[in-house]
Amino acid sequence: MNLCLKLCASAARCARLTVALLLLPLAACTTPNSTFEGSSPNDTSLGGADSTSRTNSAPSINPSSNLLRVGDPLTINFTGVQDPPGQHQERIKEDGMITLPLIGSIQAAGKTIGQLQQEITERYVPKYYKRLNVTIASEMRFFVVIGEVRKEDRHQFAGEMTVLKAIAAAGGFTDFAKRTKVQVTRANGKKITVDCNKAQKDPSVDVAIYPDDKIYVPRRLF
Repeated sequence: MNLCLKLCASAARCARLTVALLLLPLAACTTPNSTFEGSSPNDTSLGGADSTSRTNSAPSINPSSNLLRVGDPLTINFTGVQDPPGQHQERIKEDGMITLPLIGSIQAAGKTIGQLQQEITERYVPKYYKRLNVTIASEMRFFVVIGEVRKEDRHQFAGEMTVLKAIAAAGGFTDFAKRTKVQVTRANGKKITVDCNKAQKDPSVDVAIYPDDKIYVPRRLF
C-alpha cells in the first residue's frame, strides 16, 4: 500500500515537470511591448508614413512700404572708378521711370532701393565701366493738406495714398469745405480738380497722391 502511494506521488511530480517543460517555449515566444519609455503607442515622431512634417513659413520680405513710388526723390552717387558719372538727382516720374546718363530710362517705381542699385550697376557694367559702385538715397516723403480740413499740416507719406485718404489723415473736411472742387497740385506743377463726393461713390475718381503733392480744399460760399 505504501509503495503504491509513493509511486503515485512520483508520477504526479513527473507530470508537473513535463507540463512546465512544455510551457517554457511558449513563454519565450511572447513579444514584449516595444514602445519607448516616455512615448505613447501611437507616437509617430520618429518618422514614417503617418508622421506630419512641420514647415516654418518664411516671413514676407520686400513689404510694399519699402518700395519706391512715383514722386520719390532719388539721389544717385557713382564711385569706384577714376571718372564716374556725376551725382544724379531726380524724382521718379509718373510713368515710374528715371533717366540716367548713357543708359537712358530705367524703371524705378515698384522696386526696392537695393534692387534699383543692382539693376543700374548691371546697365553700366561691363558695357561702360569695368566696375562701378552705385548708391541711392531717398528722402523722407511727405504730402501737404491745407484749406478746409481739421488739421492743416504736412503728413508723412507711408504707402498707398489717395485724395480721400489724405483728407482723412488731415482729420476730415470742415463743415464749410467745398468737396466738389478739391485741388491737387503735383510736384511738377500739374493741377487736378477732384470731386470728392463722386470719389466716395466711384474709386476711379479718387486720384492717387504722391510725395510732395499739395491738396487744397476750398471754402464754399454758402
